[in-house]
Amino acid sequence: MPMDFASFLAPVAVDDFLTSYFGKRPLHIPASSPDHPPLIDWPAFNALLGIAPHWSPGNLQLILNSRPVTPDFYMDEVDTLDGVEQRADPAKIELFLAMGASLVGNYAEQISPRLAEITDMLGAQFAARANANIYCSFEGIQGFATHCDLHEVFAVQCYGEKRWRLYRNRAENPTMQPSGGEEAQRIIDQARGAVAMEVTMRPGDLLYIPRGVYHDAIASSDQSLHVTFSALPHTGQIVLKLIEELAIADPEFRAYLADGRSGDAVALGEQLKALGARLAAIVGGDGMRDSVVDSQRALVGHRKRLSLPARPRLEYVARTERPAEIQAGPAGGFLVTQHARHPLGTALAAAEWALSRPAFSTQELAARYPHVPKTEQLALVDLLLRERLVAHYTPAL
Repeated sequence: MPMDFASFLAPVAVDDFLTSYFGKRPLHIPASSPDHPPLIDWPAFNALLGIAPHWSPGNLQLILNSRPVTPDFYMDEVDTLDGVEQRADPAKIELFLAMGASLVGNYAEQISPRLAEITDMLGAQFAARANANIYCSFEGIQGFATHCDLHEVFAVQCYGEKRWRLYRNRAENPTMQPSGGEEAQRIIDQARGAVAMEVTMRPGDLLYIPRGVYHDAIASSDQSLHVTFSALPHTGQIVLKLIEELAIADPEFRAYLADGRSGDAVALGEQLKALGARLAAIVGGDGMRDSVVDSQRALVGHRKRLSLPARPRLEYVARTERPAEIQAGPAGGFLVTQHARHPLGTALAAAEWALSRPAFSTQELAARYPHVPKTEQLALVDLLLRERLVAHYTPAL
């Protein structure tokens, strides 16, 4: 049975968590049962490490005494049919682990259906991009120094024990990690404040850490294995990215700016004020709202689980010669035909794709836009059929 957020948090109630903890303060939830099987055990972790193509320099890190090990020390160049690729060498990794290095396996949900189930659940809960990283560490050797994360953290202890320290101070809505090596770490250590909470995590325990909370951790048993799930919803930065897409449809944003060098700064200032007013209309319009909702939906994992050898019966439609166009602006996206102007809402991109195709199946539309709700997909196809912009057909395959 798929895990839902309520089961993930149990015995803490979801409403209590969202009201009192999410984005506000850390929460330690001890395991409800000491006999509950671990989320991942050592044999399963070893099996995942055996999936060689996944473990590229970006997906596997070794940390020794709070410093990253250069990938050249544990990666090999491997000749494949697609060219030379870097892959982790288990023998070299084992040497560093014997020295006490910590191992971080990133994006483990890509190779573990069990972890993918949880990341998809967290993504759906928070309209967020969610990932799963596995941490393997050993007693008394510091992995990561004090830091804060740029996302929400849900850590689940799988094996052994780990002592976490969470500090009083917090970075305000951080979007990037500080750079600068030892000097940057010195600034973090000064900024973190006093220890506000100390937790020893045991198998089955869950620890929630809000974005920006300074923390560090160290194994307090011979070996420690835990999974950290990250959840990162969109911030206001997505609006900055979407503005350009919507603004470029306005000819005023495609016009040359007045030359402020010539002493005519007044004209430039007036032009900028006018563009600012147009930007305000774009940000506050239905078009921006629909674009943000579409982007939030696209963050959530939508993994298709096949049921082979069963295959779906494809339903095809072909584009007719009837004219139509898509219009997008501050008021939203519209399908304009000879008879009417239909609002598209969050199905704008799907409608643009459908009209650009000579033919497609409804199943292909669903595969290309899995984040668009099924009801909206069906409504779009029905609209295109009613306006006779497409018609049912059976291809000769």
